[in-house]
Amino acid sequence: MKKIVIRVLALLAVAAAVWGGYHFFQQFQQKQQPVPTATVRKGDVIIRSYTRGELRAVRSAMLVAPNLFGTVQITRLAPLGSFAREKDLIVEFDDSEVQSRLDEKQLELEQLDEQLRMSQANMDIRTNQDQVELLRARYAVRRAELEVKRNELLSAIDAKKNLLNLDEAQRRLKQLESDVKSRLESSLAELAVLREKKNKAILELSREKRRLSQVKLLAPMSGLVAIRQNRGNFMMRGMQLPDLREGDQVFPGLPVADVLDLSELEVAAKVGELDRANLHDGQDVTLRLDAIPDKIFHGQIKSLSGTATANIWSGDVAKKFDVTLSVDMQELLTGLGAKPDQIRKVLETAQRNRNRPQTGQMASMIPTDGAMDGPLGGMPGAAPGAGAGTGTMVRARTGGEGGEGGGRRARGAGQEGEGQGGGQGRMMRMGANLSSEDQAKLRQAMQKILNGRNPQDLSAEDRQKMFEQMRTLTQSMGGGAKPEAGARGASGQGGAVRAFGPSPGPGGPPGAALPPGFGMGSAPQFSAKDLENAQLPATPEEDNQLEVLLRPGLLADVEIVVEKIPNAIHIPVQAVFEKDGKPIVYVKNGSQFEERVIKPLKRSESTMVIAEGLKPGEVLALADPNAKKGGKKEDKAAGNKGPAMPAAGAGGGARQ
Repeated sequence: MKKIVIRVLALLAVAAAVWGGYHFFQQFQQKQQPVPTATVRKGDVIIRSYTRGELRAVRSAMLVAPNLFGTVQITRLAPLGSFAREKDLIVEFDDSEVQSRLDEKQLELEQLDEQLRMSQANMDIRTNQDQVELLRARYAVRRAELEVKRNELLSAIDAKKNLLNLDEAQRRLKQLESDVKSRLESSLAELAVLREKKNKAILELSREKRRLSQVKLLAPMSGLVAIRQNRGNFMMRGMQLPDLREGDQVFPGLPVADVLDLSELEVAAKVGELDRANLHDGQDVTLRLDAIPDKIFHGQIKSLSGTATANIWSGDVAKKFDVTLSVDMQELLTGLGAKPDQIRKVLETAQRNRNRPQTGQMASMIPTDGAMDGPLGGMPGAAPGAGAGTGTMVRARTGGEGGEGGGRRARGAGQEGEGQGGGQGRMMRMGANLSSEDQAKLRQAMQKILNGRNPQDLSAEDRQKMFEQMRTLTQSMGGGAKPEAGARGASGQGGAVRAFGPSPGPGGPPGAALPPGFGMGSAPQFSAKDLENAQLPATPEEDNQLEVLLRPGLLADVEIVVEKIPNAIHIPVQAVFEKDGKPIVYVKNGSQFEERVIKPLKRSESTMVIAEGLKPGEVLALADPNAKKGGKKEDKAAGNKGPAMPAAGAGGGARQ
């Protein structure tokens, strides 16, 4: 019995030793794991928003393949990357078919002229003959009347003969007058048919002449030539598409090249939801171009979109807001090493292009005779009323709520913008050729008319009245334009007409009516001398390229100072946790950490400003010191709680 007790005690002692060793090892391991800490700081907190943007031209002219009613083949093309001056030749198409049809129409018109002259001569001859016959018939009636007057002296039989002769002469005269009138009307109708054929031939001839004038696309302004890709009949994802070259055939309405005005540049970027609520027009920004990393440039927020969009083909599918940033061109050109004379020349070019009326230009879609060239040049399957465009579409991105161009193009529904931003964007497009002061007055007038209402909530009648008031105001400022009589249809690929307003345009679907100052105007008028003397711009190797100091597409880092909070107590967001619905922190007291409830003031994604509960210099834990390894934490991080402070965009977060 004594031996059994000793053995049991020995086993208990061994078990106690094992348990004590295990507990000591656990305590030792926990002591070896340090808790990350941060110090409470006091000072000025500057909240900055960071994003990435792309440099682009403020104004660009898109050159579109014309509808030649036949094969559209490129014969001459400006070199890629060359700098074109105004009225330089950019693209020339094969005009052999157009010239052949023009000669045929000219010959047909001459034949109709001959037929018309011959018909007129025949009608004159026949008319003279009819007049002679009428004169003879009247003489016969007069003679019969005289014979009737002798009836008193003649026998009854002879008197009866005279009466019968008079009746016959009168009937013959009446029948002849009816026949003459019928022959005259028939001759006039024949002449009218020939005249209508001649008018039709004249219209067709003028159309062919207009098409012949469209085989050459000239630069409407000075700028860099960018050649579009040859998309051909089909395209697969991942396909490497070549640029258009001489000899390629294109479809009517297909964009062929762009002329980019490099005298004024801007940066297009995207910001997140938190940034959009705290950014506004005119806010100062700092730009760092990847191509010039050692220099800093300044600019301002030019416009902000009113709705968020997402690009499903990019790696980031989150919806973001478009923001357009202006660039100080004088500072940018000086940083690039441009001379004062070059800077002055570039700024003068920018001012000249800025004052140029900026409207969409599509000529062949709206013939002056009112006839359409047909859907996409006779291509099967085209929608009725959708003619292929030609010429130049000048695109300008002006300030104003609603995004690029003063109004974002809504995808799918054909609506412009969303809410008040979209409505202002429409109005800004109507006054795209106004000065910045007039555009600001236009925006204020629209806000006064809306009186806090949302344009999308207005009825169609109220919205139409609002547009009419804004159009009248725009025209009084000199920024309106009379609507074209033939503004209808839609261009081909790359030139779609955006739906605008509740009223339908003639020949188009409902909602396709365009406001004055935008849409399908007449193409830039180049004289026959300009077309004849137009020459291709020099290649980049032959040109000094003084105007091409920067090319669109360069990337830039954008820094926006959102807010500055002076003399603020701030800590990292990772140091704040939530317990029982209250924000707490763990303050270091000796070798231990104690809980403390705090009162946040503002926060961003990385920094939180504290109103009460902490003092500068205190040390906080960035992780829960009471959390057991492998166990469930009792406290949750409160990084997503508390009052919001202007946060940073997706490009890098808010920093101080």
